[in-house]
Amino acid sequence: MGVGRLAPHRVRAKYARALAEIPLPVRSITGIEPDALEVLAEVEVADRLLRFGVLVGTPRLWVTVDGHMPPMLGYLTGLDTRAPELHVTEHDHLEWSRHTGRCARIKSEALRIWQAAQRECEG
Repeated sequence: MGVGRLAPHRVRAKYARALAEIPLPVRSITGIEPDALEVLAEVEVADRLLRFGVLVGTPRLWVTVDGHMPPMLGYLTGLDTRAPELHVTEHDHLEWSRHTGRCARIKSEALRIWQAAQRECEG
């Protein structure tokens, strides 16, 4: 009694899509000061004001949380591939970011902000 000969491929594909929605916990990167970021945009996600910014010399879009300690949430990579990944550097924000839909919303907002910044820089 099976679900078809392609079932393992479907299960793996579904698993890969689910994994893509989970923020990745990483070790905290010391020395990043939220005030040093060049803020590109602010977006409210689940009653928290997120600031998206860049730091000269790092190919990442950093995310801070206004009014919360620690202020650094983490960073996003892969924005040029349109498959961004959220890396949470502060484990205090990990549970909040894993709540249903928040990671996807942060990624979509980051992608929108990144594309707008590129359009502005390129003219």
